[in-house]
Parts: sequence; C-alpha cells; structure tokens
Amino acid sequence: MIQLSSETGTDVMFVPFVIYVIIENMHEFLLGTDKSKFNKKMTEFLKSTRKELDDFYNVNIQQPSIFFIDSRKEVDKIWKRKTEEWFSAWAKDGNIYILNPEIYTKESNHKDIKHFWQSLKHEYCHLYYRKIIVVGYPKWLNEGLANYLAGQVKKKPTKAEALRVFDYYDKSDWQIYNIGYFWTKLLIEKFGKKKLLTLIKSIGSQTTEKEFVQKFHQIYKFHYSKTDFKKILG
Repeated sequence: MIQLSSETGTDVMFVPFVIYVIIENMHEFLLGTDKSKFNKKMTEFLKSTRKELDDFYNVNIQQPSIFFIDSRKEVDKIWKRKTEEWFSAWAKDGNIYILNPEIYTKESNHKDIKHFWQSLKHEYCHLYYRKIIVVGYPKWLNEGLANYLAGQVKKKPTKAEALRVFDYYDKSDWQIYNIGYFWTKLLIEKFGKKKLLTLIKSIGSQTTEKEFVQKFHQIYKFHYSKTDFKKILG
C-alpha cells in the first residue's frame, strides 16, 4: 500500500482496485484496504458482478471507480436540479456514482438496502452496454437489460403500455423501466440471449433508429413494429 497526500491534505490510501469517494468530505478510500465486513462484501460483489457481465456480454471493460455520494443534497448539487427520490445512482465517463450505503435508505425512497446492490449492478451493466455501442440507444433496451441483469423485477405493463416501446428509442420517462424490462426479458426468454447480443453488437454510435429497425428484422425475422409486436403478445 502506498500513501499519497491529496490536495485537501487528507491522506489517500492506494491499492490497484476500485475507489469510492465520500463527496462531501472529499476523502478517498480504496475497497480492499479495509478488512471490514462491508468492504469484503463489496469486493466479492464487484468481483462476481464483473465475471457475470464479462461472460454475458463477452467483452471486458476497465474496472470502474465507485463514487459514494453522502446526501441527496450532494446529488442535487451535482445535477444542478432537484432530483427525484427514486434516483440513487448513475454511470458517467466509465465511473459509477451512487448514494452512500450508510444513508441509502434515508436519502431515497428505496427502503430495502438490497436495492443498493441492485442499483450498483444496474449501473455496471450500463458501462458494458456503452462499451459496445458508445451511446445508450435504444434507451428501452439499455435500461431493460440493466434491470434484467440486476434482478430488478418490474411491474408487467398493460398491452397498451408495452406497445409504447417504440417511443423509447432516444427518450425516456419513468415507464421506460417497466416497458424496457418487459421486452428485454421476453426477447431473451423467447428467442435467446445470442440473438439479443447479436442485435446489440450490430449497433454503432452512428446507428439511426431506421437502421436499428432494419437490423432488428434481419436478426429476429419479424418486424420492429406494433403489428408484429402485437402478434407476439397474442
């Protein structure tokens, strides 16, 4: 272990693993340096998650830094707006930002701490998706796959709601999670993981929605349309 001095005068412990930062105090720690129960669980969680996602996506990504945010106020400050209570984590520039587990259930409307681990895995999934596609389109698939792999089971949408999936290529609202999860789960369970990954890996940063529609048809042999999706729903 090497000890460095930060600009704030706080000692920073460094080992080559994964950083989490308590933003409010600007004090940095590295998971794996402490033998505490939490750090052990975090280390094991990140290791198993990385292996699972490496295997699923068949790609590797650089180990992300994990930044812990100490309060809702800090989240609002970062986003420069009043954030929703359900908003607890995000991924940006290869890093993950998430509410500190010590205050997670107090500073969000998620009252079960297991949601912390699901959210962390959800954001990790986004990093893999962006490794392949660079951008996060189609958004329903990006969010749906992250929910699916993180075990964040969502309420089944009505048929009318499910058919709104076509609204979520490049925009989102709170329903994207239910709708995206529903269609991602259906595509994997009905047609297999291989086809879905083939679709994802056929998309590039410059792929238009029209081109995505064509690629979807080439891979699944049915149209990315309300007519054909209605048939699947029965």
